[in-house]
Amino acid sequence: ITPVILLSKSDLASATEVEELKKQIFSVAPEISVTPFSNKSGENVEMIKDSLLKGKTYCLIGSSGVGKTTLLNRLLGSEKFITQTVSSKHGKGKHTTTVRELVRLENGTLLIDTPGMRELGHMAVDIGIEETFTDIAELAGHCKFRDCAHTAEKGCAILAAIQAGELNERRYNNYLKIRHESAFHEMSYSQKRKKDKVFGKMVKAVMKTKKKR
Repeated sequence: ITPVILLSKSDLASATEVEELKKQIFSVAPEISVTPFSNKSGENVEMIKDSLLKGKTYCLIGSSGVGKTTLLNRLLGSEKFITQTVSSKHGKGKHTTTVRELVRLENGTLLIDTPGMRELGHMAVDIGIEETFTDIAELAGHCKFRDCAHTAEKGCAILAAIQAGELNERRYNNYLKIRHESAFHEMSYSQKRKKDKVFGKMVKAVMKTKKKR
């Protein structure tokens, strides 16, 4: 899977703001292509369409209201799918797409439009985290203690790098956030499995009691 980042609604930001955002993304993932576009002005929409290869399948993933379905309509050249405006009440996108849609473009490209994400859960993604934050993982290997939590320990190489300006603190906070979310979702899944087993045993016990009667 080759990821590509599309920055929608570029018409709502200045050219300087867009470039700054691209720089931030490049500093984290220099190997990933980043393209700003606007469904309203049409900026870079044709370029996106031309980059889609025949016989390849692409999946549109993003938060609700970012313009995935509108982009799909533009790529199709028709208003085939219903779109909605962002809610004025809470500023969040509305779930226009409620099921996955597989669409074939004129050149043979396959596009999948997915329901918008309000939040993204993680489960058992420790390996992926280390691969994404390779710089932090490398620094962690130089910590004084093997079980360093990288939060307040003395001799923490990660905290030292932040203080020295060698590691972006925002990137480090994102790393901690994803680690915490991963641990939370993994724990929640384990708890659900445990509850399911208890419930299953209870059902079996009830069925046995009924048979005896």
